[in-house]
Amino acid sequence: MLRLEVRPYRREFQRSLTTRHGNWVTREGAVVRLTDAASRVGWGEIAPLPWFGTETLAAALAYCAKLGNVVDAAAIATIPDTLPACQFGLGSALNALQHRPAAPWTPSPDQVCGLLPAGEAAIAAWPALWIKGHHTLKWKIGVQSIAQEQAILMQVLKALPATGRLRLDANGGLTLAEAKQWLAILAPWNPHIEFLEQPLPPNQLMDLIDLARRSPIPIALDESIATVAQFAQLDAQCPRQMVFVVKPAIAGHPDRLQAQLCQTRRPVVFSSALETPIGRSAALALARWSWDHGIPPRPLGFGVEHWFADRWNSLSPDALWTHLAL
Repeated sequence: MLRLEVRPYRREFQRSLTTRHGNWVTREGAVVRLTDAASRVGWGEIAPLPWFGTETLAAALAYCAKLGNVVDAAAIATIPDTLPACQFGLGSALNALQHRPAAPWTPSPDQVCGLLPAGEAAIAAWPALWIKGHHTLKWKIGVQSIAQEQAILMQVLKALPATGRLRLDANGGLTLAEAKQWLAILAPWNPHIEFLEQPLPPNQLMDLIDLARRSPIPIALDESIATVAQFAQLDAQCPRQMVFVVKPAIAGHPDRLQAQLCQTRRPVVFSSALETPIGRSAALALARWSWDHGIPPRPLGFGVEHWFADRWNSLSPDALWTHLAL
């Protein structure tokens, strides 16, 4: 039997993260600690994103309270699919306890895509990320008009060195007409545009597939494949040129995600859910495992540390746990 402890957290962003879902100013979640009879500890993190279809933090905490202070592997294995962030958090903690994973992997800056602020702020922000070694950058669109964003994009593209690559992420906020307009704008800049991410809402799958088949710019799915179940379903339906963006922290149980990754050979980008270093370490372990097992590597979507106002990224799990008790 294992002792389960859960401590919620609340992190402030240095500036609001603007997407088509609105302005995001704080990240809330919970750190999980499992302790066995030999006092060995396994860490995990519950980092829900309800607008991606996960449970809310309140629902996650209520479920953990229902589990109680003593759990076992069977209880963790039966967490329902409606609670994918709980599945990942407790599953990661159990894996860490049982398998004693290797030291955390720190990818090099050129293996990580840096996240730019939305709007005109991207023009001033990209050089600092480039200097740090992030040569693939991500920019949120669908926040302003296409004309405004196109003008900003052209400034960035013309200034970006030839080896630079941009990912544009609409978070499902475009209409079909707008998506086609964007693809026409981007076509002359292939291959400097790596992909257009989730241009349409998840409920317009056939339109997304049609865009992918016709466009010289690759189409990526993110909100459409938030969980392992969605990944498995769409992997069979979508053309192979479509890129899947996987956020392990909200995908579900890490063992099930790993099994699904074994079955696919499509392009996959592993991405942050703006988790703490505990969730990040577990997510990066899955990314490293996939690269080692033949899934072609693409820059990771984990270049987000600069968005937080705290220094949590320098804390060990024990230090962070102690901090959350203050």
